[in-house]
Amino acid sequence: MKKKVTGAAVVLLSAAITAGCGNEIPELNEQQQELVVEYAASQLLKHDANHEEKLVELTLEEEPVQTEEEGEEAIPEEEENKEEEIQEESDAEQVPVIDNTQGQQYENVSMEEFLNLNSVKITYTGYETSSAYPEHGEEFHFVMNATEGNELLILKFMAENLSGAEMPVDISQSGTRFKIAVNGQEKNALTTMLVNDLVYFQGTLSPAEGTELVLICEIPREEVSGITSLGVTMKNGDRIAAVPLF
Repeated sequence: MKKKVTGAAVVLLSAAITAGCGNEIPELNEQQQELVVEYAASQLLKHDANHEEKLVELTLEEEPVQTEEEGEEAIPEEEENKEEEIQEESDAEQVPVIDNTQGQQYENVSMEEFLNLNSVKITYTGYETSSAYPEHGEEFHFVMNATEGNELLILKFMAENLSGAEMPVDISQSGTRFKIAVNGQEKNALTTMLVNDLVYFQGTLSPAEGTELVLICEIPREEVSGITSLGVTMKNGDRIAAVPLF
């Protein structure tokens, strides 16, 4: 039945098209018109379906197809990158920390030799502890006070001019850093504004003249009575020397 309807529709449609070339359009009854419409609609649907199928086929052809070999190669590459990252982290953890101070050579020299003081001798004369220095503050421009729970440890030295001429002495420009070793434990010498601070001393000594210089640090008050050894460590650039006092 469907083949007959389709055939009739073809005949009618052909007749309509052929008639279009002439001057008159043939008249169609209602049944003939329905057949023509039905056939035209089926042809349109068929055309659209074929169009969609072609688009789908083109789309499928353009999509990249990953082969089994490519998939197998990608996995080892990711694993290799992870292994490299793990190796780098392991290497970073194994980098040794180098302490340059451990291999540093201490010079066995006196204080005046380390400070390059010609014809000047520096002699340790003793120490004292106090909560303030100097004790008679009204006679000096600067007075130091110990912080709570601590005492000032004052090391005393005598700087003497051994020459027969005036001798300028400038330790402040040497750039030397001083530490005080108390029972083997080093403490930084305090920065002061004392005119007789050994670290910052500047002056001129007359022939055979001597002047007292000091180095000061803080120690806990309970350690004052337990001092068994004292020393001075000097550092200037790559040079370092430790001078024991007792």
